[in-house]
Amino acid sequence: MLGTGPDAVRAREAAAMTAHARWMYASALARTESRGMARRLDFPEQDPAQRHRIITGGLDEVWTRPESVAALLEAAS
Repeated sequence: MLGTGPDAVRAREAAAMTAHARWMYASALARTESRGMARRLDFPEQDPAQRHRIITGGLDEVWTRPESVAALLEAAS
């Protein structure tokens, strides 16, 4: 249990921010390019072939995968 009252809220907020940071970091590493705020010294340029979103999730083990083209086409229609 993370506590009660305001302590529980603060603990849950900290856990959520930590999870979000881990997902952002994993997503940035999954791209072999620089894009947005993710600047990489080993891949300083944008890659036009990587114009897709990176889906990420997981708590114990963070995973990433590129969003499928089928999902993008469904969303556009």
